[in-house]
Amino acid sequence: MLKELKDNSIQIHGTVVVCWPQYGDKQSVTDMRSIAVRFNDCYAVNNSVICFVNNNEVFVTPYTREAITVVEESGLIERHFYVPFSNWDYPKFEARRWQRLQMEADEARYRYYEEDAIKWCDQHFIGILSDEVLDRCLRIPCEGMIVKDAGRVKIIGPLCGELSVDTTVTEKLGRYNTNNGVVAFVYRDGHTYLANGYWILKDLHHSGYRKAALFVPLSNGEKITDPHLAEEWARKSEAARQATRK
Repeated sequence: MLKELKDNSIQIHGTVVVCWPQYGDKQSVTDMRSIAVRFNDCYAVNNSVICFVNNNEVFVTPYTREAITVVEESGLIERHFYVPFSNWDYPKFEARRWQRLQMEADEARYRYYEEDAIKWCDQHFIGILSDEVLDRCLRIPCEGMIVKDAGRVKIIGPLCGELSVDTTVTEKLGRYNTNNGVVAFVYRDGHTYLANGYWILKDLHHSGYRKAALFVPLSNGEKITDPHLAEEWARKSEAARQATRK
C-alpha cells in the first residue's frame, strides 16, 4: 500500500526547484535533505498536502482519505515540518504530474462529499427522487452559474459549499424552498437543484424533504448568461410543463 502511494507521489531527491505563481512564477530551491534525516518514518500535513518520509526518502502527495489512511496504517508518525507544494508552489520539472495528482485528489474529495451526504440522508430518512423527476430539474454547477440580475452580472453558487459535509451542509440537506414559481432544494447527494413550477412538491414531501428558509435562485428575474446552461434550464422547464399536462 505504501509503495503504491509512493508511486502516486512526487519524490524529492534532496532538493527541488519550485515555482511560486503568486509571485509571478518566481523560482526557488527547496532543500529537504535535513528533513529526510531528522524525520524518517514521519509525516506532516499542510493545506491538503501530505509530506512523508520513509527509508530517508521524501515524498509529497495531495491529501485524500485513502492517502492519509495508508500513511497512518504504515506506522508513520505525525510531526510538524515543512511541506512542499502546500502554499500554491509547485515543482518546476514535474508541474504537469503534480497538477494531475491534484485533479485526482479533487475528484476524490468531490466523491467523499457526495458519499457523506448520502450516508447522512439515509440516517435521517431523506429519500430518493426518481430519475424522471431529477431529469426535469437543473443542477447548479459546483462552480456556480453567471446570471444577469437587473442589469448586473453576478455568480450564483449552490446552496452548500460542496466541500465537506459539516453542520452548515446538514442543515440544508433534504430542505427546499419556493418563490415565484421556482423550487430550490438540496438533494441527498449534497447538490442544489432547481425546478420550474410547484409540480415537484408532492415528490419532495413523499421523500421526506422539508421546507426551510433557503435562497431560491432564478426566482426574481435572473437570467443565465451561459447559453448551454440557459438552454438546459429552458428545456427542463418545458419538460416539466409537458409532464404536468398529462
